[in-house]
Amino acid sequence: MRLFYLSVLCAILSLSAREVPVRYLLVGDSLERESMFIKMATDTVYLLPLNAKQQEYVLSLYAKMAPPEVTDSEDDGGFIEEDKTQYIPPAATSEALPESSFVAEVPVEGAPAGPIDDFAAALAEQDKKSLADSLAKEKAIRDSIRTKFVADSMAREAAIPMESKYIKIFKLDFKRLWNIEDSVMIDLMLKDYVVPDSIEEEEPIYPEGKANLLVSSVPDSCRLFINGEDLDLVTPDTIRNIKPGKYTISIVKHLKDVDWWGAKTVKINGDSLNRVSIPLDRPQTRLTIATIPEAVEVYFDKQPTESIMPEYMTDVVIDDVEPSLKAVIYLRKMGYLDTAIVTEIKAFMPNPINVEMQTVDNLSVVEMQREYNEERTKRWWGRGILWSSIVPFVAGGVLWYFAEQDWSDAADKKDSYDLSAFESEDTRQLVKDNKTLNDNGDKKAAVAIGLGALGLGLLAVGFVFAF
Repeated sequence: MRLFYLSVLCAILSLSAREVPVRYLLVGDSLERESMFIKMATDTVYLLPLNAKQQEYVLSLYAKMAPPEVTDSEDDGGFIEEDKTQYIPPAATSEALPESSFVAEVPVEGAPAGPIDDFAAALAEQDKKSLADSLAKEKAIRDSIRTKFVADSMAREAAIPMESKYIKIFKLDFKRLWNIEDSVMIDLMLKDYVVPDSIEEEEPIYPEGKANLLVSSVPDSCRLFINGEDLDLVTPDTIRNIKPGKYTISIVKHLKDVDWWGAKTVKINGDSLNRVSIPLDRPQTRLTIATIPEAVEVYFDKQPTESIMPEYMTDVVIDDVEPSLKAVIYLRKMGYLDTAIVTEIKAFMPNPINVEMQTVDNLSVVEMQREYNEERTKRWWGRGILWSSIVPFVAGGVLWYFAEQDWSDAADKKDSYDLSAFESEDTRQLVKDNKTLNDNGDKKAAVAIGLGALGLGLLAVGFVFAF
């Protein structure tokens, strides 16, 4: 009954998870190890040591990964695969038959039958029977020994506690955990993970080339993304065989129950090892926009017109963006086709957007874009002139106020010397002050009128250009 429960348990495990050979590296170690992956449940990874047969299987997987051996043949001037097939004579492959099967000879035609022939046939039949009995007994003994060995092995296996069979490692103690069968990293970010039975072929995440990019992070052991796509790599690591160009490299690490992100836009040069170090930032929603070429106008949730100037120019990182299920981003640059992108802005993520603008081949379209830029520039200058007209109006109003003060003081002086009955030094001074104040007031009033006229002129010109 105990063996039955053990077999049922093994069957359940085989249905719920698929055992695969894995290669893993723990945090703080420099040596990778190999074992059998069983499952991951409640943040714990269950592994089993490799037995001899599994070690042979792993070696065969490594042999498949290695390129085939090719020998150089000087006879035909080409490369041929070495033929290691060994010839085995047919006689060597045939099974040996017992000697008793050759005792009875084939009777010769015309030979007389007699007691000697009957006796030889009887002896041959008896030898056959005894040989068959001995073979049956030997087979029965072997079967009983094998059955007892299997039963003893299962009993010993059942006697071992389940917790002592598995190697249990906390998932955050892993730095890497690779599936050797298909060279894919096992996702340790999930709470429970079962190795899939089959893996579909996916399109390459980035275009292949001859460049390499070494990515490091502060701190280490961050998951690595390129243009928002998971690379199944952990920093520090190298993105190999990538086409030179511009990419947004992102890292993420789960800290304090929140994903902490970091991102940088890098230019990768060919035929060299490029390096980039990315620090983790506090969780916040960002929009990272990188384009080829640079200095592209960005309109966020706003369609460009002649009266609207861009708020951003690429490459740009827009902070404090509100999450949205559908955000529209318009990109525009003279000589390139206008591009509109509809994307989702996720919370607490860098939200990278990489766009390669397509050039315009039609000269008429380029001429239209040039006219559009000129018209927009005129309207922009017109609006600037409109706003600048406020300054002359304000300055003119202030000077007119001071002119009114001077005229008021001059009137007070005039009233004072008109009331005087006798001419004196004080009276002459009052007359002089009256004249000075009136002159100053007139000058300020004239300047104020000129500033008012200038303001009106700017207002008229700005209105014409702006509209």
